[in-house]
Amino acid sequence: MAIILGICIVGGVIFFSMWDYWTSTPAAVVAQMAGESEHKLAPGVATGKHMEVTLNFIESSDFRTLAFNALPGEEGHNPEFKVKSGDEITFSVANAGKSFHAFGVTKSDEGFTGIIPGSEVASANNPLKPGESGSVTFVAGAPGTYYYICTVPGHALQGMKGSFIVE
Repeated sequence: MAIILGICIVGGVIFFSMWDYWTSTPAAVVAQMAGESEHKLAPGVATGKHMEVTLNFIESSDFRTLAFNALPGEEGHNPEFKVKSGDEITFSVANAGKSFHAFGVTKSDEGFTGIIPGSEVASANNPLKPGESGSVTFVAGAPGTYYYICTVPGHALQGMKGSFIVE
């Protein structure tokens, strides 16, 4: 009995110590069961045009409001931009805040129903620490509205998301 109880306790400790991992992104099957197809930016026929986007993760002093570049009401807050299908986009992101953050592009403004493969910088399991930075480059494919978000659970809901339109 003591051995079984010990195994349960150790298993519970391992499970709950990795809680961010278990809750970071629903399995792909969840989106499939909801009737969604996998979101992809590709294929895109390269146009030769390149766009550089620089974003900084920031937080309010009380950590209740999160954003890119500037807090709500300030100039440059979560900028929206437009690209054409086939344009190459480079997102350069820097963690200018005091928390940990990660970056990804999704088709859903709520995030987590399909971070587009190849659009990530860091991850919820291995985020950018304060002062760290990274970049990702991809070719915009299918026209539509896409969203760049912090992929750390809860951060997009606190305002760390912006949109870009592929025409």
